[in-house]
Amino acid sequence: AMQYFYSYGLFQSQQNMMQDLIRTGTYHRAFLSNPEDFRDKIVMDVGCGSGLLSFFALQAGAKRVYAVEGSRMAQHAQKIAAANGWADRMTVLEARLEDISPTAIADEIDVIVSEPMGTLLLNE
Repeated sequence: AMQYFYSYGLFQSQQNMMQDLIRTGTYHRAFLSNPEDFRDKIVMDVGCGSGLLSFFALQAGAKRVYAVEGSRMAQHAQKIAAANGWADRMTVLEARLEDISPTAIADEIDVIVSEPMGTLLLNE
């Protein structure tokens, strides 16, 4: 598990996924084309990486996003959120999902998003 989280903590892993324009564009369109699924909702992004799906959820109107990431990439996702003015609506939790205390999440989750397929649908 340590090697898995180490690799996802590297910018290169995140860059490869973000540069998959078909994958990224499809997610972006799916979120923004369905605002009723996100508007005023509490969203949890499991395995958020750089926070891309979290940011799409916020753009689609999510009230708050809990972004869960088990690698050190969580620290970068927090910085990106702050740089884009979303720090007040996005809580980044640097932990594996199964290690998060229920008290760390102040809200009931309405929507769970996750992207478990990796680059070109081959990594995971």
